[in-house]
Amino acid sequence: MRDDSFDSEALSGESEEDGRETKNQSDKEKGKNAKGEETEDPQMKNQELINSISNAITRILEDNKKLDNYKEIVKRQSKMTFSANSVPNISINDYLTRIQLYSGIEKSTLILSLIQIDHICKKAEIILTYYNIHRLLFGAVLISIKYNEDSYYDNKFYSEIAGVKLKELKNIEYTFLELNDFNVFINDKEYEQYKKYLEEFNNIPDDEK
Repeated sequence: MRDDSFDSEALSGESEEDGRETKNQSDKEKGKNAKGEETEDPQMKNQELINSISNAITRILEDNKKLDNYKEIVKRQSKMTFSANSVPNISINDYLTRIQLYSGIEKSTLILSLIQIDHICKKAEIILTYYNIHRLLFGAVLISIKYNEDSYYDNKFYSEIAGVKLKELKNIEYTFLELNDFNVFINDKEYEQYKKYLEEFNNIPDDEK
């Protein structure tokens, strides 16, 4: 497996070492706009969608973990850029919430990220495991941010959020693009299908998911 696994300490503390604020917070009082009106708590922004994405991904991870050859799959994929030495000690939900809090990404970016993961898994025949989901997820988020949003931070800032070294993050980003044939385009029909699925996911009975 890889030597440069997730930095648990980086994930457990503040990431803006130079004092930068989150994208959701300006120099105004947290939780209020210029008129003093209450605004959405940055920590709760898109939380319902994050819950849906996290639950959907976790369902896939749990199903894959039940495969008879799961250990063989983990071993076979261990040399891939996305594989970590050990399972990161942060849940998918907490990881996405952390990304949302510090980068302030849009709802559409979160949905696009899930689609990008689906695309790369199909094209590169990657099977999601607890060892590769965090890097795959952040690679998808990073690419979706740059594809979908008008402004974004530099890779150093995102590496701090992700809990990986800058060199590692660049490798994740490039490998993700390469395995997707550098095609990150997603048409409106596919986007709407995933959006509808995520909106309905938490209402689907567990035995039908």
